[in-house]
Amino acid sequence: MPDVFSDPVAPRSRRATGPAGSRGSLPKPLTSFIGRERELAQAKQLLQASYLVTLTGPGGSGKTRLCIAVATEVATEYPDGIYFVPLAPVRDPQLVPSTIAQTIGLQDPRDRPLMEHLISQLRERQLLIVLDNFEHLLAGAPVVTQLLQETSALRILVSSRSSLRVSGEQECPVPPLAVPDADARPTAASLAACESVRLFAERAAAAVPGFTISDENAPAIADIARRLDGLPLAIELAAARCKLLPPEAIVPRLEHSLGLLTGGGRDLEDRQRTLRATIAWSYDLLTEGARRLLAACSVFAGGASLEVVETVCDAALDLGLPVLDGLQELVDQSLLRQVRSPRPSPARYAMLETIREFAAGRLDAMPEAERARGAHAAAFLTLVEADGRPHAGLAKKEWLERVDIEHNNIRAALAWYREHDPPAALRLAASMSAFWSLRGHHTEGRQRLGDLLALVPVAGITRVSALNGAAWLAIDQGDYTHAADLLAESLGLSRALGDAVGEGIATVYRGRCTMSAGRITEGAPDVERAVALVNHAGDRPAIAFTTFYSALVALLTDRLEAACDLFARSGALAAELGLAPLSARARLMLGYPLLDLGELSAARTALAEGFHMSTDVGDRWFVQLGLGGFVGLAVKTGRPRLALRLAGAAEAYRDANEFSMPGPMEEIVDRWLATARARAGQAAGRLLAQGRKLTPEEAVRLVLANEPDDAPPPASRHGLTRREREVAALAARGLTNRDIAAQLFLSVRTVEVHVDHILTKLGFHTRTQLAAWALEEGLRPGDT
Repeated sequence: MPDVFSDPVAPRSRRATGPAGSRGSLPKPLTSFIGRERELAQAKQLLQASYLVTLTGPGGSGKTRLCIAVATEVATEYPDGIYFVPLAPVRDPQLVPSTIAQTIGLQDPRDRPLMEHLISQLRERQLLIVLDNFEHLLAGAPVVTQLLQETSALRILVSSRSSLRVSGEQECPVPPLAVPDADARPTAASLAACESVRLFAERAAAAVPGFTISDENAPAIADIARRLDGLPLAIELAAARCKLLPPEAIVPRLEHSLGLLTGGGRDLEDRQRTLRATIAWSYDLLTEGARRLLAACSVFAGGASLEVVETVCDAALDLGLPVLDGLQELVDQSLLRQVRSPRPSPARYAMLETIREFAAGRLDAMPEAERARGAHAAAFLTLVEADGRPHAGLAKKEWLERVDIEHNNIRAALAWYREHDPPAALRLAASMSAFWSLRGHHTEGRQRLGDLLALVPVAGITRVSALNGAAWLAIDQGDYTHAADLLAESLGLSRALGDAVGEGIATVYRGRCTMSAGRITEGAPDVERAVALVNHAGDRPAIAFTTFYSALVALLTDRLEAACDLFARSGALAAELGLAPLSARARLMLGYPLLDLGELSAARTALAEGFHMSTDVGDRWFVQLGLGGFVGLAVKTGRPRLALRLAGAAEAYRDANEFSMPGPMEEIVDRWLATARARAGQAAGRLLAQGRKLTPEEAVRLVLANEPDDAPPPASRHGLTRREREVAALAARGLTNRDIAAQLFLSVRTVEVHVDHILTKLGFHTRTQLAAWALEEGLRPGDT
């Protein structure tokens, strides 16, 4: 439960409220799902009867696609959502809990193990978690068992080449696709219903527009499907070759390649060998440069951008062709896939895990193998160090997003450097401390920094930065004693080195540590000394950061005009330097002293801008302080009922995320709330409970609407028709008339008439009043 001096955590979903306020999402496949009706029905049936279902099968058998299809079809059965957790890029079984937590929007808690926090948030929720590619993390299987044992409605769907071998697991084998009967004479008509042939035809048509099955090519296509044992990935690789070869020409080449590696059996091992042989066949048909590029791309965990691939290849090996040309060749042959992030970012290239394993084997046989892995590590060290010397409280939005995308590559780089160049590993870890704090990877960051600080005892500026980062993360988790020890070493070392900036950062961190423990007046001198140190050194990012803490000291010691000036100065300098999270915080916190100075219009603007800026950069922790400020705005603009609802929304948000409002800040908000509680009387508890149903975004939308806080009339939902109740519930959620019309299959004009009737019956003038009434009535879509 971080304090007021903590760093933000990014949302993993739009609402940023964890499992209480987001429903997750499933990957959107770029190609159609073919066949599998029997397996789909079987998996759905098993999932209804068992809490843990594992889809097992050889690599390339289509387990992931089947998982997505199953989850899509059962989505309505899980009102709290479905979360897809891709595990292929994760190499350490100990990261399974944190990967699940991050996917569903939870961070490391402050004062208890992550698993306890995860279980507490999932205990009563009816949701489905899909764990994809678990086979290399089987040592983490007890995590799955513990989650299921200590929750009541959670179900887990797993894809893995082997079962998890844990209690309660229901295995669901995923066989290859059906292949044509070897005894029948293939024709276009007879093959039309065959799954493996349909897959080949569709993927071939993607490579060669207009491609169709004919009576002439039917025998060759049937032969290809049989020889490839119906393995979807193998069939897709063969189909990609139709761009260069007709099916009749593919057969003899494929027969030769398969004969080198496979026998006549059809057990699991032979299917794996069949797939490997198919990949090898595709590999052998590549140009030499593309082969080397495919091997080099195996170093990436979760893919990479063109820029990074070029950087690694230029440093490690001579391809003999432009990287972009090689990538295009690999994409054309389905050995590499171009993927796009949901966030604005360059296109990325990734490969399926089965192909990556094959490519890694090829890289191991190359003399440049270690050079390629070292170039990979160096590329990501450069990326992380791009913003200069790290301060755990500072980061740019673009840097955070880039590091978030490349997190698994950075983990691989850390592992390589730890083995080959520990001092570089410490540099990388020190630079990652800002990300680990801002994105909630506190435990991982502390473990990595602690390990490397012990492994690399060399005194220097890097060690100062690493000690400061480790201390910041310790404060994030409330471990003030350990943080103080780390900062004591950092201060002694930075002074010995004459490192004024490092000393200034350590000093402000120590001030934060002291104030976080509730001793404001003791921590204040450290903050002011830090300001002097970094100003003397002329480090502008550190100046913006320490000025923010100086403003907090002013606010918490009732120097309101000084607090306004300092927050404004910190925010302006942070914005100039591109430090979006810090700029957002300073803007939002400016609203607090403005409220108590009676500058309500300016306070409203500061709070609104700061809140939206904070959510945009993923500052989940500061959401609660934004809601606290809006409580004050509601009270001071004569809306006590709304203030109590906002307080309820803030309480629910803190409970879901294991945050706590810092004591001094809580005192400010409670002082504002006292007036609201007095005016609401016995209704206060009910209004707080109603607010707990609101998401932060819904609560802020209500307060910014500037509607009066008149008590709703004693109208009942029963004064509305069934259709009017449906429309009212959707309108209260903020949907437009056009959105409501689309959802209820009505005309826009009909919805307009319904909305007018609803407002008239209830005596309301605006939709904001309708939303408040719907909340009190507990009206929700479908509640009729």
